[in-house]
Amino acid sequence: MAYLFLHDNSAAEDAVQETFTRGLSKLNTFRSEARPDVWLYSIALNVCRQAYRKSRVQDKLAGRMPARRAARGPLTSLLRRETASRLTIALGFLTDLQREVFILHYAEELPYEAIVGMIDVSLVAARALAHRAKQTLRAKLPANFAIPGDR
Repeated sequence: MAYLFLHDNSAAEDAVQETFTRGLSKLNTFRSEARPDVWLYSIALNVCRQAYRKSRVQDKLAGRMPARRAARGPLTSLLRRETASRLTIALGFLTDLQREVFILHYAEELPYEAIVGMIDVSLVAARALAHRAKQTLRAKLPANFAIPGDR
């Protein structure tokens, strides 16, 4: 999830580490009736939001365009890099809320009911955000591109 939000291996690893650090330090705030995975996803989402905002501010202060993210590694095939690049570019056309709901629901397979508490929108709004995200991705990606959630 962190990589899908931040598009950088190092930043994603830092976000995961920060998520668990915050989770351990705030363990006393965990409600026993809540799902632990959803609670950790909420923390991770907030960490990713902060990291994303911080990188955008740093880019603006430095007067540069956001850096093109490095490929996943030397063994990654050209096709895989191209697919990841297309998806990354297409995700950039989504609003922040659309991207968050899309990733949490389709990539992380969280139910809408869990997502509602994380991003503070209604169940209907979460479904609508995911639907609009899929419509935008379909418009921006090739017809044969497999979008998560399509049957």
